[in-house]
Amino acid sequence: MIIDTLKLRNFRNYENLSVNFDPKLNVITGQNAQGKTNLLESIVYMSLTRSHRILNEKKLIREDMPFAEIRCIFSDEGDRKELGAVIHPQGKTLLVNRYPVKKTSDFIGLLNVVIFSPDDLYLFNEMPRERRKVMNQEIAKISSRYLLAMNRYQNFLKERNSLLKNRTVDETYLDILDEQMIREQMVIIGMRRSFIQKINREIGNLYRQLAEDDIDVRIRYRCCIDEEECSQETLQNMYRLCRSRDLENHVSTTGIHREDMVFLINDTDLTQTASQGQKRMVMLAFKMALLKYIRLETGKSPVLLLDDVLSELDGNRQKKLLEMVNDTYQCIITATDIPEHMKNVRYREFYIHQGKLEQPGGKQ
Repeated sequence: MIIDTLKLRNFRNYENLSVNFDPKLNVITGQNAQGKTNLLESIVYMSLTRSHRILNEKKLIREDMPFAEIRCIFSDEGDRKELGAVIHPQGKTLLVNRYPVKKTSDFIGLLNVVIFSPDDLYLFNEMPRERRKVMNQEIAKISSRYLLAMNRYQNFLKERNSLLKNRTVDETYLDILDEQMIREQMVIIGMRRSFIQKINREIGNLYRQLAEDDIDVRIRYRCCIDEEECSQETLQNMYRLCRSRDLENHVSTTGIHREDMVFLINDTDLTQTASQGQKRMVMLAFKMALLKYIRLETGKSPVLLLDDVLSELDGNRQKKLLEMVNDTYQCIITATDIPEHMKNVRYREFYIHQGKLEQPGGKQ
């Protein structure tokens, strides 16, 4: 996938912006708080139909404006597509080739994007729901089946928790809800396990290449059931064993909504032993593994966004990273300055100041 053109109107600090990207390497420079990250945020929105930074979408609309608009034209294996989003106080309108779509599932993942920013390091110490969110969004981008199963499960879970709050619980209806949730969880658990297995095939080697540190890195899937095989019977046993606790606590105490993925260094939770530099390299290796996972599952190369990442790496690691991605992926980087080692690399440069874009050139 290659983003050809991005157009913004009343998005964040942009009144009007139109930018044509290079198919390979793009560098967006400018001082802090000028709009570099906002530009990347608009691209992520085109992939996920939401911001990766905030929950309240109204904040994406430029101050005192009635709406914000994003348009993105990209090439997908030679097929040219246009995605659009209009964000307004009542919600959002999504368009594919200028035609509105009714379901976000018809939009998510048409443009596949992977972003790495310094804020990603907080993921290691966040609550499990934040790591589940990452797992969900990455699988959903390549599988509408997973997205549908997640939506159904969340609806059943909401209904089950509402039922458990009643003074008298209809346990026959509870059995029916359990069966419906089990059906969706079998899909979700299977796809989560497959996701972790495929990431683990890559993340260790990628870490060693980037960090030049010979340690073992992998992810443990902390599933709601202990057994390796997910079956209707094992999930039924799980609900049976937790029934009295659920009734007592008036909430569903187990299920895929309580799962986690834990990052390990030499079989130890990364948060207990890793330095800040090791955490940065593990997260970068994870993002690189995501690129390979998406290519494996879809046969298409996603777009890589690097938000103020190069400043956190020494020159040797900057060079390694760009060598690993430059021949395979379109890459859009934000930075305050062009790194010294890029003087001999072909790239297209854009300069942003107060929401205005200039194209000073770049190394051709």
